[in-house]
Amino acid sequence: MGYTAAPGHESPHCLGKQIASCGTANHQTGTTFFTDGTSGWTQTCQDQMQAAYVPPAPDPVPAFDQDAYNEQFAEEYWRTHPKPTFDPDSADGYGPDQELPPACLRLEGVDC
Repeated sequence: MGYTAAPGHESPHCLGKQIASCGTANHQTGTTFFTDGTSGWTQTCQDQMQAAYVPPAPDPVPAFDQDAYNEQFAEEYWRTHPKPTFDPDSADGYGPDQELPPACLRLEGVDC
């Protein structure tokens, strides 16, 4: 069952032709090449090509770069907050009435 005219100009019918091969992934689904040198569409090739179709792999999701994020966070934080002063007599090392920076900016190995 198939047709040799342009799609939509002919209804599928018995063609009485022998299929030489079906189209490849570069052809429209159902493309058929006949032994007499003509081409067209057949349900047989449609089914074969759909069964063999492998959808393209999705674009990979970019990996999250924690180090770049930490750097960006630090730049933004220090641009909008005053640098604290060190006070050796304070338990936390910061002078009185100072906002403590986030842990990721005070301690090693802590991500923002």
